[in-house]
Amino acid sequence: MTDKIEIDAAESHLEGLDEQFMDGTKRMANGDIDSAAEVFRRILTTEPRLAEPRIELARILIETAQLKEAEAEIREAIRILENGGQWVEAFTEEQVLSVAYGLLAEVLRVLAEGDDLVFGDPETWRNVVDEAHAAFRKARELDPENSHADYWAGGFDVDADQDGDEA
Repeated sequence: MTDKIEIDAAESHLEGLDEQFMDGTKRMANGDIDSAAEVFRRILTTEPRLAEPRIELARILIETAQLKEAEAEIREAIRILENGGQWVEAFTEEQVLSVAYGLLAEVLRVLAEGDDLVFGDPETWRNVVDEAHAAFRKARELDPENSHADYWAGGFDVDADQDGDEA
């Protein structure tokens, strides 16, 4: 019984963060992007080990073309999730990780379309494109119902040779 009390006390700082998270998602849905971003940042100030607010913040950063910041947030979210740090229990671990990998892939895809990479070092561009392909495939593998990942990963499956094996 003592262990339960110690755990509850150790996690008491999380109290109310779920309501804040839902408030942030509602603000996003209503188009109040700046306010939603502030909510997610405030949650992460309280508890930086949460992946889900990072995922939502990355979505906002992608929408507002802050791609390097989005990439940093989503990479950290993936690191947290891969170490068992899922917070929201409404989805499976695979679904949440699939969304995170899909967002990473989307960030990389958009970065690869930018002039800095397109007209820069070809090897750097290829590395970013290859990582985007791999992340879309990983997202699809984790959750075959992730239609965004399936669409983009499916487009890369044309690399298969005539025997159906990947080239």
